[in-house]
Amino acid sequence: MIFGGFLLKQTFELAFCCAASFAHSRPTFVSLDPSTFQNPVPVGSVLYLTATVVYTDPPLVSGQTDEDLSSAQSGKTRVQVRVDSKVRDVEHGETKPTGQFNYTFTVDQDVKVMPRSYTEFMMYTDARRRARRVLETVKEGKADGGGKERMTE
Repeated sequence: MIFGGFLLKQTFELAFCCAASFAHSRPTFVSLDPSTFQNPVPVGSVLYLTATVVYTDPPLVSGQTDEDLSSAQSGKTRVQVRVDSKVRDVEHGETKPTGQFNYTFTVDQDVKVMPRSYTEFMMYTDARRRARRVLETVKEGKADGGGKERMTE
């Protein structure tokens, strides 16, 4: 079986290239959402990787409110790229999904992506929800005194 780190390296490189070609500038890596490997990738099988820019928005800046987020004039954009991976057994021709990886980058361009089909809209909505969860987590961390856990009895 192929080591998971190899798969992560391949998906990262594809996501980086996808964000760079979309924005026409060099992206800066921000994060990788938690990922689960659905099926193993046997050595000698064919690996299919598909990258899609699913969501863009202004980057989160420390102390920024929702109003600031919508009217950011920084010229930077947060770009979320989804990479879907599938493995095909050469002998049997069977194709199985192996994982979904969601990468976030920032780029020095003001770029936007808008969905054109129902499938693209569903991926856009999912990515927007993930971006909003990150914003809420950051806000909660500030409310808790910088992200430190509090113990109550």
